[in-house]
Amino acid sequence: MNFLKKYLPYLKNKYLISLLVLLIVLFVIEDTNVFRLFKLKSDLKELREDNAKKGKSIENIKKKTLELTTNAEALEKFARENYKMKKKDEVIYLFVDKDSINN
Repeated sequence: MNFLKKYLPYLKNKYLISLLVLLIVLFVIEDTNVFRLFKLKSDLKELREDNAKKGKSIENIKKKTLELTTNAEALEKFARENYKMKKKDEVIYLFVDKDSINN
């Protein structure tokens, strides 16, 4: 009973009640509550980092494409390494690790 007498004037304050209701709405009930905003902010940060990585990857691919279309030696090297192409009357030996065979 002593507790009620001590805090009853504060609980009758209409500004405090409206503030408490507003905080409950903002933190819990509202669709864009504070917790969701923090999660969306962290997701946005991850997406921006991923976008930066993909931008660097695109730049590397553009450089490789430009080099392959302009340099015949680079094109030959790419064809030999990736598609195992060879010249006429040429023998190629491929060495494969045991680990890469099992995977």
